[in-house]
Amino acid sequence: MDGQQGILICIGNRPKRRFGYASFIEWDKTSFYIKSEYEPLQSMKVSIHGPDPRPQHLGRQHFRLGVERGRVVEAALAAGGGWATDPGVETPLYFSGRHVGTDAFHIVRFSSDWTMFVKGVPLAPTPRLDPRATLHAVAPAPRPSEVTHVDLYLSNDKPYWPDEEKARERNAGVGPIVNDANMHLTAVVSCVSVNVEPDPVGDLTRGVPLTDCVRGVAARVDSTGLLWMTEKLMPRSKLRTDRPQRRPRK
Repeated sequence: MDGQQGILICIGNRPKRRFGYASFIEWDKTSFYIKSEYEPLQSMKVSIHGPDPRPQHLGRQHFRLGVERGRVVEAALAAGGGWATDPGVETPLYFSGRHVGTDAFHIVRFSSDWTMFVKGVPLAPTPRLDPRATLHAVAPAPRPSEVTHVDLYLSNDKPYWPDEEKARERNAGVGPIVNDANMHLTAVVSCVSVNVEPDPVGDLTRGVPLTDCVRGVAARVDSTGLLWMTEKLMPRSKLRTDRPQRRPRK
């Protein structure tokens, strides 16, 4: 909780080497960016844009989940995968965040429940050190009937922590990362009962056998404006690759 330039974070069990997908969080000018470290998911990116006069940023603060096309997608497909999300979501997906205080928003929640770390469930690749990161963090895998959340908060002028004393006591706070607009991005890790605040995605397998499922990331914005990035088992048929359209040869 002493300031970072870039953070690599995932949910996992380090001793047992069982990990979920790792995400890299960084800043550039007046924005923050979140992208998976796993190549087949790198076409999916979360952008947190602060006030910016450039036309492509709409000249105002806005948050979105988008899909990069072109070489990034082709590389992902060549690596043997694509990005996965709730099949009902179209991109770019704009979200407002959940207002939690004066000039502070709860904007993104990474979420993974205990069923994603039991025997037989596909695991994500073991995360590797990233030279861009000033902090490599592993949030604890949830115990039975629990879920691990990594909650990201955005605030102006100073970092926002829901309970700074508790976060420091539990070593659960991450960041802040500060951009050129003096916006602060912080993260807090927590493990809670799956019944406290169920994710808005639910079960995506619909009875499909485990052998026909993969570990994916489902994105959905809840009624409060919070973007959930939830690791889920999902049938291979629900994977999204968004292969770019090629121009016909003349």
